[in-house]
Amino acid sequence: MSELYFPSVTANNEDGGGPASTAELQGALCGLLCLNSLANRSSWYKNLYEDLHPDEDEELDLTTLFDQTVQALNSLDFDLQLELPEDAAPIASRISAMCDWCQGLIYGLGVSGLTDDNELSEDSKEYITDVINISQIDKDDLDNNDEDETNFEELVEYLRMGLFLLYGELQPASPSDNETEH
Repeated sequence: MSELYFPSVTANNEDGGGPASTAELQGALCGLLCLNSLANRSSWYKNLYEDLHPDEDEELDLTTLFDQTVQALNSLDFDLQLELPEDAAPIASRISAMCDWCQGLIYGLGVSGLTDDNELSEDSKEYITDVINISQIDKDDLDNNDEDETNFEELVEYLRMGLFLLYGELQPASPSDNETEH
């Protein structure tokens, strides 16, 4: 997707107060936007992570991530790309990042107010259940084989397209309604 870098988002985040990776951060943003398309572009991350304290450069990258994600979610071309490692990275690290993205999405949906009381289509309910299941993949059991590669690509496409379904259902406004300054 982009070349954004967040030094304060580390893979060793053990306190649970913030995102563990850029993939989780983007997933949480997507969850937030599904329920709050009018989130503030310069402080959206404060709605999700109390302990995320970006420096000035990271704040610019967070705003860029927000802008890119909003634009992609409202694109008629469905061009959202998940913040995952490049194709040359080991499949295990890409699957791990995909799991982080799913954890972030579920977290973002929950923090933003999605409950069992929200009326969702069966497809959206199934998608959320699948995202939860994907987020729980045991990363220790991953191998680097061609079957994992094929399954990974299919899952990423499923996650992308399912997100558009969920976003469209929870934010049924037309794209021109979201062109206001955030």
